[in-house]
Amino acid sequence: MDNVNLGQHGCMQAVAGLLHIGMREPFSIEGVADTRFFFSEDGLYAVRMAADAPEMTMAEMQDEAVLDKEHLCDLLSGAACIHMEPFVPVEPDYYYYMADDEAVHGRNWHGTFADYAHAAAGNCFRTEEEVLRGLPQLTEKLRKAYRAARGISAQQQAEDHDEMSLFDE
Repeated sequence: MDNVNLGQHGCMQAVAGLLHIGMREPFSIEGVADTRFFFSEDGLYAVRMAADAPEMTMAEMQDEAVLDKEHLCDLLSGAACIHMEPFVPVEPDYYYYMADDEAVHGRNWHGTFADYAHAAAGNCFRTEEEVLRGLPQLTEKLRKAYRAARGISAQQQAEDHDEMSLFDE
């Protein structure tokens, strides 16, 4: 079989998209300790990181990364599971979130109550694309918590005073 450079054909972007991962978006693989992964045009890359090491920037990760030939097949076959670390920016990082008007907004992190509320709710993302990819899971998580707190069963339609427009279909 001839060697084919998948990166030259745009395949790695398609593979990353299939796995719901953005290009150069860091992630972990369950069961693979102290390693962060990301997709690039020419393959899956891995960076070894000590558990207590400070978070690396993407530029630092790219400098230290090595092409990983061990885990891609496991990811594609479902034998390995991707684990996304929650993103908590540091000042003055820019982050994106879904607002209650169902639009994607962005702002600089300044450590305000609103910043920490977005992070605690899992509504804090590196890119607009991540928000849109994570929107169904985030909406379902918030819908369940809201309905439970308000005593609304899954079969019940919310009342007008419940202000649940974000969660009503």
